[in-house]
Amino acid sequence: MERTQIEGHFNDGQYQQALDDLNAADASPWRDTTKLRCMRAMGHKDSLAYADQLSEMISERSEPYPINTSQRNNLLRYIALTYSERSRAPDACEIIARLCEKSPDVAALHREYAFALTNDSQLDDAEAELNRAIELQPDNANSHAQLGRIYCLTGRTKAGYSSYSRAASLEPSNSKYLQRLLYWSNYLEPTTQQSNYQLSQLWAKKAAPTHQANSNAWQTTEPDRLLKIAFVSSNFSAPSISFFILPLLEGINRTEFQVIAYNDDKKNNQATDSIRARCDLWHDSTNMTDTQLSAHMSNTEIDILVDLNGHAKGNRLAVFAKRIAPIQVSWLGYPSTTGLQYMDYRITDRVADPSGLHDQYFSEKLLRLPNGFLCYKPLEIAPEIRANGGHKHIRFGVFNDLSKVSSLTLDCWASALLAVPRSTLYIKDEKLINKNASDYFLKELTERGIALERVILNSAVTTPEQHLEAYNNIDIALDTTPYNGTVATLDALWMGVPVISLTGQTHASRRTASILSRLNLSGLATKTVPEFAERARELSELDETLLELRFSLRKRMKASSLMNKRQFAREFGNTLRSQWRDFCDDCTGSANRDTLTINATTSATTGAEK
Repeated sequence: MERTQIEGHFNDGQYQQALDDLNAADASPWRDTTKLRCMRAMGHKDSLAYADQLSEMISERSEPYPINTSQRNNLLRYIALTYSERSRAPDACEIIARLCEKSPDVAALHREYAFALTNDSQLDDAEAELNRAIELQPDNANSHAQLGRIYCLTGRTKAGYSSYSRAASLEPSNSKYLQRLLYWSNYLEPTTQQSNYQLSQLWAKKAAPTHQANSNAWQTTEPDRLLKIAFVSSNFSAPSISFFILPLLEGINRTEFQVIAYNDDKKNNQATDSIRARCDLWHDSTNMTDTQLSAHMSNTEIDILVDLNGHAKGNRLAVFAKRIAPIQVSWLGYPSTTGLQYMDYRITDRVADPSGLHDQYFSEKLLRLPNGFLCYKPLEIAPEIRANGGHKHIRFGVFNDLSKVSSLTLDCWASALLAVPRSTLYIKDEKLINKNASDYFLKELTERGIALERVILNSAVTTPEQHLEAYNNIDIALDTTPYNGTVATLDALWMGVPVISLTGQTHASRRTASILSRLNLSGLATKTVPEFAERARELSELDETLLELRFSLRKRMKASSLMNKRQFAREFGNTLRSQWRDFCDDCTGSANRDTLTINATTSATTGAEK
């Protein structure tokens, strides 16, 4: 098999074909490098083991073929990239650092080094490498996109958005950069649901211009039969998914629904195991291409397909674009519209998405659950709630992800600190270990009139239990906007800490308001920065009432719809069953109309013959 033909298979995305052909190729540096490239592209489960095999071969100088320096370095690059992607970032950094030393003027090496450094949480060094790559090669879209990601992860989302915009302008045909813009637009305060919808339509035209309608041969008109409902996620190990899908799986009626999961998450932890144990069927789809996953789902005959990713990293929207299931639903993992023609519904509620506010700017029909769009299952072992330890000043705190901290968020925090003299602000996030991130926040708060001694930054890596315990160090939590906390908000309330939020017009900026409304705490969801500051002042002056609230919040949550899994699962199931019945009615109506048309045509033909 000629190299050009194998390379052609690779370039066309026919990785398995290329891999099969490589098995017949003679041993050479090109063969082994190309084989590893194919395995990486496929997400092959054995790619890490193969990379280790090649690394050992090179280090021991036991190659079964002649290999020059250039070929060896090229093979090392792909070994390092495999390590970066497979949780071996420190090993990747060690390899690429040596390559950069030998070839300091190769922009691609600096990009790959930055990729490894980012995966090793060394964001400052990664940022420096990307700036060097851009200096060497200003018009490389990948460099700008990687830099944009670092900016966004460390709270400099406006700068990150600009970098992604630069990447998209350099490679306008690459829909992935446009999708990153769409995703991060939810974090920027100028964003509206209308602008997000318009951007989603641009992405859909580029990424999913064609659709595969009515491809499901198993569609039936049985409205009350057992339905196969499948959930698709690349984040089953993350609290942002596991805390909310577990109560649904525990409460859903198994006489009505068979629960299936498609797991795209390469990580596995206790949360993953808990979800898997509550599913009737579990499929690991991490090594499946979109085409393979689509075929698997079609063969499984899914009735209702639920997406938990939206435009987040690792999504499978390309599968949904093919109309794999009769009913397709977006829920939980993404706060806006997908923009897809065949994403039929979106699960929400009346507070997060008030009726008539912006329904026309969703490609999906909004299904508003009566008692909230989520149900919360906290860690089974949570620390005891403690009093403030005799502190005479109010301790504000922020445990939200840095990526959600906008300029407007900083305005809110500063206004609260200025409204409550001698108060402090405790910000906890592991990414604050990066100096560029911590310096940025201190500078922004200082410019807003906040003395540095009032700001406490904590970058400690903690266990889930230690993370919750840290809430005992604060009295009042301050939310982010326009992307509110969800897990952070619920964790704070579970640990007895009230949350003050700024409510906006988008779903992302109304999540905390939705949560607070279910605890009769809607007064903590403010509408302006001055109101945010006033609420902080009022709450800080409550003294005994604030302490009483601290020790009553957990009990209040347990008694609310926020933690009533049976009620939530019933509402979720009833809502989807209702949509299924409408689908069956539509199918029956279409069939009847087709029959009438055929009969009318036959009668007309017969009459003409007479």
